[in-house]
Amino acid sequence: MFSIFKTKHYLKDILPKNYIDIHNHLLPGIDDGARTVEETTALIADMKTLNIHKSIATPHTYSSKWNNTSEIIKAAYETAIEDNANRSFIKKYASEYMLDASLMEKIKNERLLCIDDHFLLIEFPLFSNPFNLYEMLFELKIRDYKIIIAHPERYLYLHDSIEKYEKLKDFGVYFQLNLLSLTGYYGRNIYKNSLQLLEKNMYDFTGSDIHSNAEINQFETTPLQIRTKSKLDQLLLNNSIFLK
Repeated sequence: MFSIFKTKHYLKDILPKNYIDIHNHLLPGIDDGARTVEETTALIADMKTLNIHKSIATPHTYSSKWNNTSEIIKAAYETAIEDNANRSFIKKYASEYMLDASLMEKIKNERLLCIDDHFLLIEFPLFSNPFNLYEMLFELKIRDYKIIIAHPERYLYLHDSIEKYEKLKDFGVYFQLNLLSLTGYYGRNIYKNSLQLLEKNMYDFTGSDIHSNAEINQFETTPLQIRTKSKLDQLLLNNSIFLK
């Protein structure tokens, strides 16, 4: 696959010292990630072997699938960190929020769970462009959230024009790359899109989006498909702001 790339680099070998993962699904039993505390503990053990030093847990909040509240997420976090090894690895909890009408109602009544310092992780629907996208982003911005768009390379309706990404960036949002996109894990089109965004320096942060052993195995066994490694090396350092 993608045989023009001569040098093989594996994600498990290139993460910088003290790398902190800001997008994962480690908290047990509340979304499509770890199902039990035992799975949480096993995933954390494996993530450490990948040179992931710490994490901020980001379970889904998505009204039609995972109706998580801040209280539910806090309870799952407290259950997870009863194990001392988990406690030292999971720095804090936040959420990956679906940008939709229910989120617009939620922000009227409560403060959302941020990764750190007002940074809020947001995902879009994978297949359908929200018709009022910028109105919703504006509502978040006026509430002093710094918006991080999770895995923008995966939204198929943005693939036809780099100008759509440039417009988002001009609006003042941040982009978070799913590292596995650069291995072809999500498919060829998403790989090509992630490579284009990386080479144009449009990403700000990175994340593993680890849900299960499937992603762990990909970190270990599938080489990156990138033309040069230097841009990724620099990008990987940006997450260090969340270690403070």
